[in-house]
Amino acid sequence: MDSMLTASFIILAVLLIYYSIEPSGSVVQSESRFIQQQQNYLFTAKLTGNNTIPPVNTNATGIAKFDTKAADNEMDYEINITNIHRDIVKVDVHTGKITENGPTVATLYHSTLPLPSEICCRSAASDSERSKFFFNGTISTQAFEFGPLAGSKNITDLVRLFDSGNAYVEVYTYNPKSLSLLNSDSEIRGQIMPLASNYTTIAKLQ
Repeated sequence: MDSMLTASFIILAVLLIYYSIEPSGSVVQSESRFIQQQQNYLFTAKLTGNNTIPPVNTNATGIAKFDTKAADNEMDYEINITNIHRDIVKVDVHTGKITENGPTVATLYHSTLPLPSEICCRSAASDSERSKFFFNGTISTQAFEFGPLAGSKNITDLVRLFDSGNAYVEVYTYNPKSLSLLNSDSEIRGQIMPLASNYTTIAKLQ
């Protein structure tokens, strides 16, 4: 009889512990999902020749969009460029204010073709289509090999940089007369800013 009573008390204690923990665990999981949803930050940059330092006289323009997936420790991006009539050599993200040039943080695109070449839509049916350029990709922390974020293992370090307004996208195009190592010069550039409709600061999540 005593053993049965003891067993009953043990079962009751286990049930009490289970039901006291389960709601708490659900709350934690719910908060975790909420934070992950909030950590999908969107950023954009408008690229023009007027934004480069010094300014460049060009009809080329572009839009860069960034979508951060903090749960995956990655950042997706896509870049649309129009009225571009030179081969694109590379596209970089730099750290720096709108009035200054700064070091490279990550490379978004780098041409693997001998230059000059017709890398912009070689099969396009019109001159208009040949002047357009689109590409997309994903930034991971492996891209932080050099520059101010070298060694970082967290994509939110890049998000913080974007969030502060101290980063920009720069598009370099082929110029045979350039004095640079890759025979390329900056043609268009744009400061990376939070997308207003989806803006949540890092501080609100800490």
